[in-house]
Amino acid sequence: MQDILTTLDQLPEEQKSLLLLVGVEDLSYDDAAKVMGVPVGTVMSRLARGRQKLRALLETGRTTLLRRVK
Repeated sequence: MQDILTTLDQLPEEQKSLLLLVGVEDLSYDDAAKVMGVPVGTVMSRLARGRQKLRALLETGRTTLLRRVK
């Protein structure tokens, strides 16, 4: 449990908040969108990215680094 809490703290605030609202508070995507003041599509994409990053962090213990190509 401590690993999950520590890993959650490594996520961006928007992703962490939505994961908690939907996963713990059991809010629907529509309700979470209203609470966060964002469109439902934004909730869905942030949740997908947050879940992916959380999964990667729990499996490997580190984040995946993305390179910006100009």
